[in-house]
Amino acid sequence: MKVYKIKVNLDDITGMDAISLVEYPATQVDFLKFNDEKPVELQFNDEKHIITGPIMLCDTPIYRNNSKFGEHYVVFDAETIRTMIEKYSIMGLNNSVNLDHDNDRFTDGAIMIESYIKDSTRGIVPNEFTNIPDGSWIASFKITDMNLWDEIKQGEFKGFSLQGLFQYGEEVEMESQKPEDEEYDDLIDRLVKDLEDMKGLG
Repeated sequence: MKVYKIKVNLDDITGMDAISLVEYPATQVDFLKFNDEKPVELQFNDEKHIITGPIMLCDTPIYRNNSKFGEHYVVFDAETIRTMIEKYSIMGLNNSVNLDHDNDRFTDGAIMIESYIKDSTRGIVPNEFTNIPDGSWIASFKITDMNLWDEIKQGEFKGFSLQGLFQYGEEVEMESQKPEDEEYDDLIDRLVKDLEDMKGLG
């Protein structure tokens, strides 16, 4: 399946216009809303009413399916993520947060208090997210709306998702997901054993 880099430029309309709180978070100019079936879940501090989580994972393929490209993946590299953060901050949109990508449900009860890029070379590696790739964007929000806080605690919102206009860049190679030979051998061994067990039951 094809993989495309996503691009954000400082001198055009591309970029984010909001961060959305979603239940299942997750990548020519298309309007993209990223929803991943296997999100990196929010970490939350019940005493301080703070949530922390990845806004975007670097170099992590995200499944898409549209009429122009069909089924494919997109990735945000480290440079694009850094440019996206810079443009988002220049536009003063750090507190632009909505719920479930609904532009009629913007909230003023989520205040960004922390924003950084994971960088192992600089020692910027949060304990909660040691396994995510370097170059990923992580943020923390203070939740001042207690109804929203209750919804987060109840699992109605589990992560962040980007919203905005993004440009498709060049096609890139993605590492094969084919199992190693040893994994195939293990699979065959299990199948043979299962068949033998089934014969024994008969």
